[in-house]
This record gives sequence, C-alpha cells and structure tokens, in this order.
Amino acid sequence: MNSFSKTTQMASFPRLQFFFFLMISITLCPFSTHGCHEEEKRALLDIKFNLVDPSGRLSSWQESTQHKNCCSWYGIECSSESLHVISIDLRNRDLEMYRYDGSSYRTAPDTALRDSYTTFCLESSSINWVRGLENLQVLRLSGIDLLQATSSKENDAQHIAYLWNLRDLDISDCNIAGPVFPIHQFHNLSRLSILKMNRNDHLNSSIPLQLANLTTLSVLEFSHCDLQGSIPYLPQLTELDVSANRHLSSDLTRIFEYPWPRLQKLQISSTNATGSFPSSISNASLLVRFSAADSKIQGPLPFSISHLKYLNFLDLSYNNIQGPIPKSFCKIFSLQHLSLEENIITGIIPNCITNLRNLSVFDVSGNFITGTVSLISLINELNLTFLDLSANNLTVVIDQHLYPSKFILERLDLHSCNVKGFIPTSICNFSHLEEMDLSYTNLTGAIPSCIHKLIKLNRLDFSKNRLSGPLPLLPPNVGYLDLSNNKLNGEISLENGKSLSSVSVTLNLNENELWGSIPSSLCSQKTGNSYTILEEINLSNNKLSGAIPSSIGNCRNLTTLNLSNNNLTGNVPNEINQAEKLEYLYLSDNNLDGALPTFITKLKSLKVLDLRNNNLEGIIPTGLGSHSDLMILSLRSNKFNGSIPKEIFHLQQLRILDLALNNFSGQIPFKLENLTSLTGRNITTLSTYNAQYQLVIKGTMAQFKQMWLYNSGIDLSCNILSGSIPEEICLLKELAMLNLSHNFFSSNIPESVGDMYSLESLDLSSNRLSGHIPQSLTVIDSLSFLSLSRNNLSGKIPRESHFDTLSVDGSAFAGNELLCGFPLEKDCMGNHNISTGSSIHEDDQEDWKEKVLLYAIVAMGFAVGFWALFFVLLLKKQKWWFPYWRAIDSVAVKIIECFL
Repeated sequence: MNSFSKTTQMASFPRLQFFFFLMISITLCPFSTHGCHEEEKRALLDIKFNLVDPSGRLSSWQESTQHKNCCSWYGIECSSESLHVISIDLRNRDLEMYRYDGSSYRTAPDTALRDSYTTFCLESSSINWVRGLENLQVLRLSGIDLLQATSSKENDAQHIAYLWNLRDLDISDCNIAGPVFPIHQFHNLSRLSILKMNRNDHLNSSIPLQLANLTTLSVLEFSHCDLQGSIPYLPQLTELDVSANRHLSSDLTRIFEYPWPRLQKLQISSTNATGSFPSSISNASLLVRFSAADSKIQGPLPFSISHLKYLNFLDLSYNNIQGPIPKSFCKIFSLQHLSLEENIITGIIPNCITNLRNLSVFDVSGNFITGTVSLISLINELNLTFLDLSANNLTVVIDQHLYPSKFILERLDLHSCNVKGFIPTSICNFSHLEEMDLSYTNLTGAIPSCIHKLIKLNRLDFSKNRLSGPLPLLPPNVGYLDLSNNKLNGEISLENGKSLSSVSVTLNLNENELWGSIPSSLCSQKTGNSYTILEEINLSNNKLSGAIPSSIGNCRNLTTLNLSNNNLTGNVPNEINQAEKLEYLYLSDNNLDGALPTFITKLKSLKVLDLRNNNLEGIIPTGLGSHSDLMILSLRSNKFNGSIPKEIFHLQQLRILDLALNNFSGQIPFKLENLTSLTGRNITTLSTYNAQYQLVIKGTMAQFKQMWLYNSGIDLSCNILSGSIPEEICLLKELAMLNLSHNFFSSNIPESVGDMYSLESLDLSSNRLSGHIPQSLTVIDSLSFLSLSRNNLSGKIPRESHFDTLSVDGSAFAGNELLCGFPLEKDCMGNHNISTGSSIHEDDQEDWKEKVLLYAIVAMGFAVGFWALFFVLLLKKQKWWFPYWRAIDSVAVKIIECFL
C-alpha cells in the first residue's frame, strides 16, 4: 500500500510540475491565448485606424475568429518565445522595386495606385500607437505618408524614441518634412543598429552630432533628404549613404582626416565634395564600396587608393578628375566595378589593368584617353560583363586572328572610338549580350548573318558607319535597333519585316540604300490578342518604292513614323488611323498622291505633320484645326487648292506653318490671336525629340533636326493668295520668319509691323503691295533678312543704322519704281513726279524746317544789330553826321586816285 502510494506520488509529480509551469506561463503571458498579447493587438488595430489603406494591404488586421492571432497578420513578426510583436514591416515592396528599377519596359505592379509614381500607398495621421509596442525590434514604415503625423505641433515622431529595444528603423519615403523632425531624440535608442530615412525630400536638416552617441549604430542612410551642413565623424558606422543631397558638404579631406575603422560602404554621390582626392583615403582601410559620382571632385586620382585592398566597387563618374589612371589601380585585386566616365582623364589605359582578374564592370567613357587597346585581350584577361570605352580618342583593335575565351559580356559600348575593320563573326558567341553600341567607329563590311543568335540582345546600335551588304535577320528580342547612316542595300524581306516587328521601341534604318517595297509583314506580327508594340519607325532617306503597307496600322503604339525621302507612291493608307498615339508623321519627299487623308483629323496627339514635296491635292480639312498639340504643319510643294481654313489659325501650339508652293487662294484669315504660341501668351518648353523640318529662311532652304523654343515661321509663298495683309499678323510677336512672297497681296504693309520684335526674316516680294514702307520696320533689331522687291511701294526708304545694313546693294527694294532714297540711286528731292504727300518724308520736312529757321534767325540777328546801331547814331546826328561823311568822301577820293 505504501509502495503503491509512493509510486502514485512519484507519478503525479511530473503532472504537478507541468501544471505549475503552465500557471507561471499564463501569469507571465495572461493575454496570449490567441498567439499575441492583447495590448499589442489593440495597438496594432490602433495603427490600422490611423492609416488610410486604399489597396487593402491590412485586410487581415481584424478581430474576427479567423484572424485573432495578430502574429499572423500582414507584416507582423512575433517572438517565438515571448510572442511579443518584435517586427512591423509595412513596406510596399512591389512598388518600391518598380520605382527604383526605373525600367520603362516594365508595367507598374497591380496595386491601388498603380497609375501613380508615388510609393505612398498608406497614410498615417498619427504614430503614437508605437507606445503600446515597446518590445519592437524592427519597425519598417517605408512608403507610408507620415507628413501629418510628423509636422504637427506635438510631433508624434518623438514616440519612436520610447522603443528602447529597437534595432532596425526604416522610415524612408515617408514624406517627412524638417527640420522639426526630432532626429536628435534618437539617441535614446541605445540598441539601434540600422537607421534608414532615404527619400524624405524635404527633411532640410543637418545630420545630428548626437548620433555619435549611438555606439551600436552601424548603418545610416539619408539619401535624397535635402540635407544641409557637413558629414559628422561617426567612426562606429559600417555603412553610410548620404547621396543625392546637393547642399551637403562632403569634403573628402575632412572626412578622411580621422580613421574610420569599421566603414565598409560610403555613398556620397551628388553631394558637394568640392576639392581634390586626399591621400588619407587609406584611413578607411576596410572600404568595400565607395560611390562619389557627380560630386565636383577635382584633381588627380591618388596613388594611395591602392591601399584599399578590400575595395570591390568604385564609382567616381561625372566629376572633374584630371590626369591619367594611376598604375597603382592595378594592385586593387578585389576590384569588380570601376566607373570613371565623364571626367577629364587623359593618358592611356595602363597595360596592367588586365591584372584585375575580378573586374566585371569597366567604364571610362566620355574622357580624353588615347592610345590603343585590344578588345579581345580585355575580354580574355578580365571578367567583364560591362565594358564602355566610348567617346574617347582610343583606337580599339579587334584582332581577327584572336578568339575570345570568355563569353559573359552583357554590355559593350565602343561608340565614337576608332575601331575600323570588320565586325567579327565571333561576336555571335556572346550569348549574354544585352546591349551593343558600335556606332560611329569606322566599321566596314557586312553585319554578320549570325547576329540573330543573340537572343538576349535588347539594344543594338551600329549607326554612322560604312557597313554594307544586305540587312541580316535580326535578333528576336531587340527593343532598340539603330542601323542608320550606313550603306546597307537590298530589299527588306518578308522574314525581316516580321523580325523587325518584334522591336519594342525604336527601329531606325534611316540613311541607307535599301530598295524595293516596304514588306507587308512589317507590323503584322501579333502576340496573342495584342498588337505590335513598336513605338518608332524610321525608314527615311532610302530608295524604297511602292505603296505604304496598310499593316503599319497594326503598330498601334507608334508615336513616330518617318518614311520621308523615298520613292513611295499611291495614297496614304487609312489604316494608319489605328495608331492613335502617333505624334510625329513624316511622309515628305515621295510621290504620294490623292487627297489629304481625313483620318489625320482623328490623330489627336499629333505634334508634327510633314507631307511636303508630294503630289497630294484637294482642300485642307477644317478638322485639322482641332489638333491642340500640333507644332509643325508642312504641306509645302503639293497641289492643294481652295482657301486656307480659318481653323488652322486656332492651333495654339503651332510654331511652323509651311503651305508654300501650292494653289491656295483667297485671303489670309483675319483672326490670328489664337496662335498663342506665336503671340507670346502661351510659351512653353517644346520637346526636341525627333521634331525635324525644313524651312526657307533668309532666302535659303534650311534643315532642322530639333525643335527649339526660338524656332518659328509662317511660309505661304508661291500661292494665289490675295487681299490685304491682315493687321492682326502683327500680333505674332514671337514669329521669327514670315514669307508671303509670290502671291497677289495688295494695299499697304501694316503700320504696326514693328511690333513683331522677334522677326529675323521677312519676305513680301513679288506681290502688289503699295504705299510707303512703315518706319516701324526699322526698329526690329533682330531682322537680318528683308525682301520687299517687285511690288508697287512708293516714297522714300526709311533709314536706321541697323536697317541700312539689310540691303546695301538695294536688291531688297528693286522693282518698286516709285521708291527712292538710300540704298537706291534715285534721289527723292529731284523727282517731280512724286507728289508732295508721298515724295517728301517726314525726316526731309524736319530738315527743311530747321534750315528755314536757321536762316530766319541769322537775318533777324543782322537786322536787329544793324538798325539798333543806326538808331543810336541817328539820335546823336549833330555830333557825327558831317565828320562821318567828310571822312567817307576823303576815302573815296583816295581810292579813285589809286585807280587813275
């Protein structure tokens, strides 16, 4: 019995021990029956209450039976032992990656704000809820708008300082504005290891010196924060990122004055580091990554940089670094990334650079480096994935007898180097190539037919060379293709047309010798139910013939279509109206006929319409005046007739209007004030992208490849226009060129023509204009070309110092029989056939009046002086009369005696 009782007691002891442990656990964690502490759960729900969550990312944060355990809520992590909430991560990672990636080829992630470029998918009016989560170790609120919470008088951000156990704090992209944000209070966070506040663009604060007291702090990031002041000495850091703070002083000499025993990553790009590179950079001997691009660094590269034996990333691009690349660089064997582009580096690339066996990125583009390098040697000796030697004075040798042993290259850029020779077929073995630019390198020969094997190639530029031969089959995934300005010949095959359709952005075959028709396979390829995504087609300046294929309408994402200067015939296909995004349409210098397509009025995004030098006919549709973005309209040298629609002069953005060499008749519409871009009431910065045009300026046809704000002109010459020149044309104060020559305009030149102060070229020749030349024309200082010849103008030519220089030989006024004065030989004063009203200019009248006044004053002075003296003498006649005349008689007698 006792034995049994003892056994029973011994058996029950573990149960009592377990029960006692369970009671202690319940006592210590009284509210954790659902996996998290009740007070922390309430704090989390308070967070949700203070957040605006349009995308529903916090939908799991609720008190339902299914979601009672707050440790399983989105972005929440609890301790596996105490079940306390130790991490809150509310970042929108998908949208962050989209923003920082910067790729134009990716579509935005499927979030509530996918059409916005902001990361603020959540917004909080308060963050005092953090006081209920004192066990937090990780708090990541990147992308939450905390402007209201941190800019109030109470400044809720101070509550963060009470999170005594916090290790990792990320409040980047939170729209925090300073300098009221209490960064200085963070010294209470004695365990803080990581502090990230990137992209708070209006923080407008200095880096607090108190951060030096946070001895556990190892990572500090303040990029894109509009920081002021200078970088303090924080020797405890392993990573420091203060890039993109233009007003932050990052004096390298001061920074490296003292040792940084732990620093491994330093990013000061786009700060103000004015000065030279100090040799004391070796004080950061553990540095692994150093980025100081675009920081105004001057002077030579220091030899002491070779002491950074752990350095694997060095970016000093876009500075003013001078001198050669030191050979000591060859001793940094750990170096993997070296970017020195856009500096003033001279000399040669050291031969010992091939000692850097780990170097994968080598970029020295945009410098003044000379000498000769072997492309194959660089590829074989280094571990290159990225090589850019472009825009130097380098000669790059492609050894035809050497064969590359490594094929990991992803980007190759040699543009503007002296390469010469042929493109080797071995280039087709670089299966990882994504970008290749060999433009302007003097290459000859044919493009290797195996080029289509480069299936990863996204960008290919062989432009501005002397490549010849047929167009090869191209890689299937090219997004940007530029083979312009070469001597490629032959037809574009149907198969090639299909492969060209896969280009996603730009297809440029301009300035070659391609002939035959444009293949109907171009733009015909479809992916699933979607149309071809090609955005720009440029086949101009070739020898292409036949009709424009209707399949081009399948390229519905087209923004630019340039088929100018070929031998194309037929009508413009109506299917082009499917390209509703079209902005630039160039079909000039062909043999196209028929009427102006009515579908053009539906292309509401059109900025440039260039149909000059064709055989198009008919009238201009009035709907063309509804294109609110149209900047350039050129219908020059066609067979259009009828009147110019008044709607054309409602185009508010119009800068170039060229309707010359047609059969337009009637009058110029009188209401021109809607051309607000030319009146000066709506001047905006114009895009220079692809806005090419030709215009007769100063009597000569000029070619323009870009559209600038100061470029403007109206050319209506060589038509059958009549009536008077409307006075309203003088409202176009921003107009630089006006050509109304070879028409039938009559009446006077508008008196207020001088208001057109931007005018540089004015041609009113070969009309029937009459009356005098307005004096206001002489005040246009910008005027450098003038032609008023072959009209019926009369009177004296006005004069002004600048105006006199416009036509010293008088050609600008020839053919006006009733004009006189300089520079013509006809004298206005001797011409009796000229009526008083028109022959004597106002200046002559003023001169005549001044002369009469002078003569009158002299005569009056003489008369007053003589008679005043005479009357004085007359009053004293008795004293001088008889002696005076006796003296006169005596003088007269002596004179007579002399002659006798």
